[in-house]
Amino acid sequence: MSDWLHGLRVPPLNIRDLRDLAITIRSGSQLDERAPFPVLHFLEWTMHELRDGFDWEIVESLSDGDEARAYPDGAPHYPDGPLIQMLAQVYDAAGQNKGRPRLTILHECGHVLLHRHVSVHHRGLVGAALPTWENSEWQANQFAAELLMPVQSLQTQIDLETYVEQMGVSREAACNRALQLERSLRLSLPPWPVTVYASSHKRKGGAAMKHG
Repeated sequence: MSDWLHGLRVPPLNIRDLRDLAITIRSGSQLDERAPFPVLHFLEWTMHELRDGFDWEIVESLSDGDEARAYPDGAPHYPDGPLIQMLAQVYDAAGQNKGRPRLTILHECGHVLLHRHVSVHHRGLVGAALPTWENSEWQANQFAAELLMPVQSLQTQIDLETYVEQMGVSREAACNRALQLERSLRLSLPPWPVTVYASSHKRKGGAAMKHG
């Protein structure tokens, strides 16, 4: 689940922290800034190198309607290391270069990388009441966006459909990312429809530390 309203309070990380981590990971994979991120290779191979004991599994269903879920410190049936569970359709769609499931998988990887051995403040503020940079869901979303859509990938005159296909992201994610970078870095946007940005922006809005 990537709904910020259900985020838990975690130690603060700002965009620069998350961007630097994403840049390091992409550089380690020798990826050009405009190359699509290899999500399944990252899940199946790189995550094992980054986190000892990491594993992932396909499950038939998850509670609360979740499509994927991360256990940064292990699950009851897998106590020795971090675990990600996902529905088969999420894995299959990511393999077909569908944007939303690709982001979902990286969101869960973000929880594992960012929130292992993190003290969660269950009795503290949650979700929308949290400072953005202390919200576990915002951190995981931002990490995934930095991996999928580096700043440099948007510093070009490219149409929306080409960008979506080239980077393996959804239209909504691409438009939200462009809006964020325009506001934070004052970048010139690609020539995408303003109405797309606006409608996308209006829609913006885990328990062992269980994250969805």
